[in-house]
Amino acid sequence: MSAKKKKPSHSRPKNTLDKQAGTSVKKRKSQKSDPTYIRKKKKRSKQTIKKKQRQTWQTSIKRLILELGLSLILLGTVLYLLSFFTFTFAKVEGYSMVPTLNNDEWVFVSKLAKPKRFKLVLHKDPNTKETSVRRVIGLPGESISYKDDQLYVNDRDVFERFLEDETKRAKNSGSVYTTDWSTKSEYVPKGKYLVLGDNRPYASDSRDYGYVDEKDIVGVVEMRVLPFHQMQQF
Repeated sequence: MSAKKKKPSHSRPKNTLDKQAGTSVKKRKSQKSDPTYIRKKKKRSKQTIKKKQRQTWQTSIKRLILELGLSLILLGTVLYLLSFFTFTFAKVEGYSMVPTLNNDEWVFVSKLAKPKRFKLVLHKDPNTKETSVRRVIGLPGESISYKDDQLYVNDRDVFERFLEDETKRAKNSGSVYTTDWSTKSEYVPKGKYLVLGDNRPYASDSRDYGYVDEKDIVGVVEMRVLPFHQMQQF
């Protein structure tokens, strides 16, 4: 018969292991009741909570920034597409519309509004095709004339309130703000408009380049938007 295998010399008796386990349990229990251990554990717990909160906050901020970015892109795209049919913004160039509008100011233009007398319109210059802002004075089928700073539409005098201060100053100085003038033909042709700049002594307008075709009118100027402190609705 084969001899029984001997236990390795390094094996520890069962009672020794039990004692060590008991000692380890007692050590853990004593650690748990130790104030220093408790403070460290609470500190670690707080740090873990703060870390999770910071990660959650950072994730929320990133999500918010992403959502805002997508919303702005979508809004910009919609406004860009709408601008082809409903509105546009234009920069005023030159001094033909002083004192109403000055050089380098920006205006909001509605493409849906219809041109009416004394409304400001953005139109393409018949010669250069560049856009300009001018005021509608004569409508299709009307005769227009000026005499002694007085506007006559179909031989009836019409008051230009927007030029009241300028005409008074001109009268006090013994001159006129708008030189005597009348339409070359008897009436403004159908589908065309007579436009003048508010800076009558120096403006380039229908007195120089003729009537403006309806198809060359981009839209009606509804508001000055820049500079902000001079924002005004017309």
